[in-house]
Amino acid sequence: MRNENIIRSIINRDEDFIWEVTGSIADIKYNPLFWFLIVITCGLFIFALYYKRIYHSYVLTSQRLVIISGIFSKVVDEIELFRIVDSRAEQSLIDIWADLGTVYVNSTDKTGSVCMEKIPTPHMIRDSLRQYYTAARQKKGTVVLESLEA
Repeated sequence: MRNENIIRSIINRDEDFIWEVTGSIADIKYNPLFWFLIVITCGLFIFALYYKRIYHSYVLTSQRLVIISGIFSKVVDEIELFRIVDSRAEQSLIDIWADLGTVYVNSTDKTGSVCMEKIPTPHMIRDSLRQYYTAARQKKGTVVLESLEA
């Protein structure tokens, strides 16, 4: 019983408990209104996801990685390429099928880590980014010192 304590407090001693029942959502498969609401909800979710993804741009120049985001207001952040320490590309099974993926960029910049989600050809993007941040480091004479913390 879900409400055993409440039921015990309201039932008199001379009463016998017979049953407890709760509502069900079994009618959802028969009611077209519910299906309509599910389709609308899924559509709104996909619409919001679409706009979230297309309003995040990543621009690579010869000197920096620029991140532009926002729908109603714009936020522009940039990372100098010589400050990028590491990059990583990841793909799930579905991402592999769609040729999408996520590229993570770590930097010593105040921006810190950047996550470029669901971008096309993530391994090519990561390799290109790596090529340019390596060249920028060599041009600036920057050396990345790694910590040996255990």
